[in-house]
Amino acid sequence: MIQNEYQYKITKSKIDDLARVLTTLATEAESLPPLMVEATRNGFQTQINQMQKELQEYDDLKAGKVEIIMGAIEDLPKVLIQKRISLGMTQRELAEKLGIKEQMVQRYESTAYESISYQRLIEVWNTLKTSIPVMIVK
Repeated sequence: MIQNEYQYKITKSKIDDLARVLTTLATEAESLPPLMVEATRNGFQTQINQMQKELQEYDDLKAGKVEIIMGAIEDLPKVLIQKRISLGMTQRELAEKLGIKEQMVQRYESTAYESISYQRLIEVWNTLKTSIPVMIVK
């Protein structure tokens, strides 16, 4: 999941790099076995497709096109990240509102909030003015 603009730009750059590799592979693959070329092309295309999906998810979150639903408590870290992005809030802005360094928010998000204290978790929740529909599964 893309969590910030920096990761977004890096992902776009990697897609461009992989697309160039695919183009090169198409023109320089005569000496390689066809199955190897096909497997390599499929692998790169799968990576491109996954990264494009992540870019689209980030764009949709920023545009408010995604309904954020928490189906289980395990979804909480992803929900907090999605909510921040959907509010148009950067990690730096969240950090400022919490009175902590941006790197701490980056760490929280990159580790799925596993090192956060309960009190800080409540502060994040309240800062994001989070009201998430909870889907109850029987």
